Amino acid sequence: MKTVQRAFVFLLLVSVFTACSKSFMIDGKKAKQVAVTDLGEMYSTYNMSDAERREVSAQLNNKALLDEIIRYSKETTWPDGVNTLDDRLNSRTTMAKYNFYKVATFGNRTIVSIPKEKNGHMPASFVPTGPMYMIFASSVIEMK
Repeated sequence: MKTVQRAFVFLLLVSVFTACSKSFMIDGKKAKQVAVTDLGEMYSTYNMSDAERREVSAQLNNKALLDEIIRYSKETTWPDGVNTLDDRLNSRTTMAKYNFYKVATFGNRTIVSIPKEKNGHMPASFVPTGPMYMIFASSVIEMK
């Protein structure tokens, strides 16, 4: 009986740890959580060149993900709290609370994902309603 109880407690602990984990899967692999040290180094309307698209595509398992990144890395697709420069300038402290996950790099830029399921703690006007990506200068991205 004690063996069953121990096994149950072990499974419970593993379940709780997994549920509380900050891991996030993207492109079929565990994404690394990152910190953004300067939110002002964001590219809110960046248009990738063909060479940059090839560079990012070479890093992805799911080639359709590139199209998703290109579409959802524009401020017009972001939540109301961050979809204009004025909004972002007035809310940098709140934006710093996002959970960011590194997706890929190209040149001196890094693409991060801001997944809805990892950012439910944010105020309603900051929570993504679908996919959300941002592109930053790589120099402001630090591994957590």
